[in-house]
Amino acid sequence: MFQKTSDYLGPFKILIVEPNPLMRRITRGVLQLLGARRIVETDNVNAAATFIMQGDIDLVLSEWYLAASSYGVDLIRWLRRIDNDIRFTPFIMMTSQTRMESVTTARNAGITEFVAKPFSAKSLVARVREVVERPRPFVAIGQYFGPDRRRRAEVLDEKSERRYTGALLIGGTDLTQDQINSVIAGPARRR
Repeated sequence: MFQKTSDYLGPFKILIVEPNPLMRRITRGVLQLLGARRIVETDNVNAAATFIMQGDIDLVLSEWYLAASSYGVDLIRWLRRIDNDIRFTPFIMMTSQTRMESVTTARNAGITEFVAKPFSAKSLVARVREVVERPRPFVAIGQYFGPDRRRRAEVLDEKSERRYTGALLIGGTDLTQDQINSVIAGPARRR
């Protein structure tokens, strides 16, 4: 279906956690275009945890709603509580759950990036590139352990001059990918 265009992700082992077989296929196809050869897939948290505990997963991409009434946000919470280096595994949430409450819940659980569905290949590639090329340091502050949420909002989109100002706290409406990027990025750092 897809033809590889580079070896960018060749060294990485990637876990896709997605209940929808078509979305797994699309996600796999985009990753294969970037040279990913080692991709494992599942539709549930238990199988995902088994893959992760094997210790050789370099990146997790997960849907919010998974099979057997389980949730991707529970998977990230579990991952960040593990008491070894596996807890540093980058985690991209891919979901249509784009209301402010869902985005902040995922961010506060320790996701690395967030991709709004339906997504374009360009959008997914941008988030993967952030994880690979600009890894954020991890912090432990109070109950939170995960990627440092303080980064410049324009890193993902150099044309955007928006910064997170709190004005995005619109109750009950879905956020755009640009708004999600600002929420995940947190307030811009001062120079």
